[in-house]
Amino acid sequence: DYTDKSGFYVGTWGSTIQWIKDAGASAGAVEIDLYGGYKGTAGDVAYDVGYLRYEYAGNKLGQVAGFGNANTDEVYGALTFGAYTAKYSHAFSNLFGNLNSKGSYYLDLSATYDLGEGYSLVPHVGYQKVKNVDIATYTDYALTLGKDLGNGLSATAALVTTDADKTNYVTPSGKFTGKSSLVVGLKYSF
Repeated sequence: DYTDKSGFYVGTWGSTIQWIKDAGASAGAVEIDLYGGYKGTAGDVAYDVGYLRYEYAGNKLGQVAGFGNANTDEVYGALTFGAYTAKYSHAFSNLFGNLNSKGSYYLDLSATYDLGEGYSLVPHVGYQKVKNVDIATYTDYALTLGKDLGNGLSATAALVTTDADKTNYVTPSGKFTGKSSLVVGLKYSF
């Protein structure tokens, strides 16, 4: 990530993934997210607007019956007041390979509570509306405990769950992908 003092920022995030292969495609195991935007304040309210591209290098999801290309383009806007943040993301391409899903959206509500001594607690609820694919619509929940370890290093542990449809979010091998999980993370900022 790079953030300019003017408020403009650009960044990228990358990871290996399994969901495209789980959907029956032969390739697409790398996700690269490219984003940019502008952050600022208006009185006591902070705002963030930007663009996000989810790029799945070499993905073949469009070769699976009922799916298109997994690459997705979104615009987003967020408002933060005190500990509370609301963010809206709007897809102007098909969403993650779901055909005829342009106009899908994700609403994210969260709060960040400082617990003292470098600890924070972040409750979250999100709602993913997949346009024209009602069985792919879901709500997700998370509770994240964070610890600032100093010198730019921080750690997190998050409990994550969804109300995803157990008949729709299943891989061809029968694995339910919307199950509850514990996600741990380590981050270094410089």
